[in-house]
Amino acid sequence: MAICPSTCAPTLPDSYSGGCGVITRQGGIKKFAFIKCDYTFTDITDATEWSTAIADGNVVGSGLVLAQKPKGSFTKKRIASCEPEAVVGAEKSITFQDYNTDGVTAGGYGTLQYTFWNSVLAEPQNYLFAFYTCDGFVYGTINDFQIEIDEVIEDNDTGNTFFDGTITWNDVLMNVPAKVDLDGIL
Repeated sequence: MAICPSTCAPTLPDSYSGGCGVITRQGGIKKFAFIKCDYTFTDITDATEWSTAIADGNVVGSGLVLAQKPKGSFTKKRIASCEPEAVVGAEKSITFQDYNTDGVTAGGYGTLQYTFWNSVLAEPQNYLFAFYTCDGFVYGTINDFQIEIDEVIEDNDTGNTFFDGTITWNDVLMNVPAKVDLDGIL
């Protein structure tokens, strides 16, 4: 007996199983890209387009980061008495640390990294967000994200000063990665 009318039956997705065991992917988020909100990629997998977008001031990359994206937090709601709860929303996040500095300038360390992060922090609505993984995939672009970031100064002279942050966005669906080699570009 069918549990849904034949007019509601979906087309099944293609199988991704190779049938020969599990093939894993490398973890790690390498860098972030912040993109002007009015810029649209013609082909996000084209490294030349990324180079041009960076040169034209439409995209800027972070330094190397230590970052992870855990499983999202899903919101469920009962919307029918005789049915289980349904997923009605989700919040995704990336937590990260940025240990970069722009180097030593006259009189001490530079401050470009403060300007960079404060610009994104002050007006995230002016940017789209993407992240580039250690295995060469870009996830994005993500709009309507929020960012929390602040400086951490460790308690002794053998510690570090770094930026600790979280980027969040709402989306039930997963971002589909695109393979592109941005090493040396972003």
